[in-house]
Amino acid sequence: MENQNKSSAEDYIIVPNPIYDVVFKYLMEDLESARIILSTLINKKITELNFEPLSHAEKIKDPKSEKDIKLFHLDFTATIVDEKGKEELIMIELQKANKASDVFRFKRYISKNFQKKTEKEIIHPITQAVEKVMKPIRLVPIFILNFRIENEINDLLIKTNRIKTGIFKEKKLEEDNEFIDNLSFDIYVVQLPNLAQIKPSDYEGNEYKTKLYKLLKLFDQAAQNPQNSHRLLLVKRIFPEFLERVINRLRSADRDNPDLESQMNTEDEYLAELIKRDNTISFIKLQLEKTSEKLEEKDRILEEKDKVLEENKKRLLELAKMLKENGFPMEVIIEKTNLSREEVDLL
Repeated sequence: MENQNKSSAEDYIIVPNPIYDVVFKYLMEDLESARIILSTLINKKITELNFEPLSHAEKIKDPKSEKDIKLFHLDFTATIVDEKGKEELIMIELQKANKASDVFRFKRYISKNFQKKTEKEIIHPITQAVEKVMKPIRLVPIFILNFRIENEINDLLIKTNRIKTGIFKEKKLEEDNEFIDNLSFDIYVVQLPNLAQIKPSDYEGNEYKTKLYKLLKLFDQAAQNPQNSHRLLLVKRIFPEFLERVINRLRSADRDNPDLESQMNTEDEYLAELIKRDNTISFIKLQLEKTSEKLEEKDRILEEKDKVLEENKKRLLELAKMLKENGFPMEVIIEKTNLSREEVDLL
């Protein structure tokens, strides 16, 4: 019985939960682990990977708590190789969020990276001289979200494709186009809650999908340890050998960060503050909408009332005019119409 329990325990691995910024940042600071993760996500061979100097967790000040709230993102430059063996330098912008956030923040950050350039050597078409020019770096944004953005197909990874199509010829441009390619980008959006929606039949027989699914299982929040949600309890046998480096890196996070648990607790506090603030904002918006609806209804009733009063006044004036033209005394006209002497005199 004791051997059975021991064997059962060995079937699992416990790792710090990489949905937390402090864990994920530690994981991605190991460039080999980062290369495995990023190349699996975009399905491209990465021959060289480097941190961009601006890799950081942006901070904003919560107006209520006065605490810093971290908005996590990392930047990498990567040399990728396509199916034809052609190398390309790209910029990978990785953003991770544990709750639904303002889309404009993502947009602002993309806009900044969209302007990044690199120096390239070109050959002048006439002189054949080698010249150095500044060229844009193609941007590849990746969003790892612990919430769903769609419920139409419930997929785990959504990708937009840069498809270049002629309108009149109705043909696609198959070759690279420097102008268009530098003004557009692919976007990858991971929806972690949809891990539960993926069946073996969705990925078996496809190497890319299989590797992608196994990688994202490392982020499966359904595998939270019942004793501590800061740790994931993962079934060891489902993870292929190519993820060994990533798993070992995660397992070493506690050893290399003695205050890891404390930092994760702090992130929980940040998230709680954000949720509390968003709930308050949502409540205020709801109350304002209800108030606005009541005011609109009141305005509508008053407008209808004004119309009725105006119509009644018009009829009374017509009646007073008719009585006046038929020689009725002023006192009788005022009594019948409830108009003032001045109003009757003007008729």
